[in-house]
Amino acid sequence: MDIIRDKNSKVSFIGISLGGISTIESAVAVLDRSLHIITLDKLFSMSDVKYFLDNFAGKQNAVIMVSIPENEVMLSHKWKYNSRTYDLVNFDKKMINREDWTNRFSSRGSEYFNELSTKGTDIFRFDTDNMKKVIGNCCAFRDRTPTDCKSLQDTLRIKYNMRELPVNMLPVAQLEAILGAMLANMTIINNIEFDCKVIGEFENLKVIGI
Repeated sequence: MDIIRDKNSKVSFIGISLGGISTIESAVAVLDRSLHIITLDKLFSMSDVKYFLDNFAGKQNAVIMVSIPENEVMLSHKWKYNSRTYDLVNFDKKMINREDWTNRFSSRGSEYFNELSTKGTDIFRFDTDNMKKVIGNCCAFRDRTPTDCKSLQDTLRIKYNMRELPVNMLPVAQLEAILGAMLANMTIINNIEFDCKVIGEFENLKVIGI
């Protein structure tokens, strides 16, 4: 079954790289059918995200992809593990699950995105790592390092002919937003090389991958 039913009506493809918390920058990218960059901008708070989408003309003719942000309070570093007692979560009163620190992903903004979906907007979630592998970005580089960002930007400029991208390095959030917009574009293109499909569900929205 096609992900997008009325493909011919879609003219704008929006990618949003969402930070897990407000102190981590988010970004938005808008591409046309030919992968030309229409808009590329930074966002920070959820108010910025809402303001952009609420005031975007022609949401009914757009496909929106929002990244699934990592939960920044999860135990993902050695010092975080060592600072906790090794007790089963929810079985010991000393081990309180404050701010959902046991969840791998952040649910930030999910309520708003679900609201857009119920209004008929074609909005989905995506995984940035999945898209990096799809476009052939080198997985040997450590994630979000300057080398990784430069490799990703050069791949977009050279392999996908995005000449609007500057030579100097862009923030990683903007590059990841472009990946989301590219995936949104791929959902309406019948390409045997890229098989867009639903790979899961996150906070009641479909997760699209290749």
